[in-house]
Amino acid sequence: MSIRDEFQHQRLRAKWKVMDGLIAAKNRLPLDTSSVADRFGYVLIAPSILLVSFLAVGMVMLAWYSVLTYDTIEIFVYELTLDNWMRLVETGAFHTVFLRTLLYSALVTVGSVGLAVPYAYLVVRTRRPVFRYVLLFGLFVPFFTGVIIRAYGWLIVLGKNGLLNWGLNALGIETVSIIGTPAAIVVGLLQYLMPFAVLMLTPAIASIDSDLERAAQNCGANNWETFRHVVLPLSRPGITAATIVVFTLSMANYAIPNLLGGGTNSFVANFIYSKVFDMMNYPFAAVLCIILVLVASVFVFAVFKLYGTGTLGVEAGEQ
Repeated sequence: MSIRDEFQHQRLRAKWKVMDGLIAAKNRLPLDTSSVADRFGYVLIAPSILLVSFLAVGMVMLAWYSVLTYDTIEIFVYELTLDNWMRLVETGAFHTVFLRTLLYSALVTVGSVGLAVPYAYLVVRTRRPVFRYVLLFGLFVPFFTGVIIRAYGWLIVLGKNGLLNWGLNALGIETVSIIGTPAAIVVGLLQYLMPFAVLMLTPAIASIDSDLERAAQNCGANNWETFRHVVLPLSRPGITAATIVVFTLSMANYAIPNLLGGGTNSFVANFIYSKVFDMMNYPFAAVLCIILVLVASVFVFAVFKLYGTGTLGVEAGEQ
């Protein structure tokens, strides 16, 4: 055997020894891929946990401020009291503002979701690309402008000398004053929040097999019956998500009620603003913030309890 052949033989033996060593190590230390995936999963949710922790810290700070004593000079003193919570029960103005916020938010939620369902259906099912592009353009353009700019736009349209009254005068109809009325707030919130509802509903409707609609029509169902008995039930995940998002955003809205409400139709957010910046009453404002968060949380919990978290794809057992 030549020196070259001997070298190749020793090299091959070394490779086999390395392979035998790796196999033996694997047998002694079995690798559990599921445990690695679980550990890596915890790493992936770390940013979410960090964001939630910021919210938790904020809620703890609000709870702490809510039991401090209010002072007109020092803003608050470190003396524990429940007077701020008792004042919440005794303040009739807050009750009015709170009920108004709930009522308007409910109306806006029903209106936004009701308009968003057919809009999203047209976006998904239309066979005309140009029409789809027009719908998508109308959907995404509002996101390029802030909520304050949109509110000022409605001031121009609905104002005393706005486009609405200009059109009414051209038709010989008497001028109407809408700014400062509930209608102005509801219209402004509808235009602001409806695109969010469409974004929630479009994926849900797109996931519905169109063959199911054709099958229903082959069985004798008309377009409305197909939409009602096939599309709407299968769109429940999107409807649930849109309801939660629109209602919570409406409850916490500040700019639109402030600009279009004329100072007479304030929301809870406007009431909190006045307590913080006008009266510097941080403890009572903290109480109001906690109530607002609790109401929104109870609403979300009630929706999940009624429809199940499976409607959002969180768990597969409940549909």
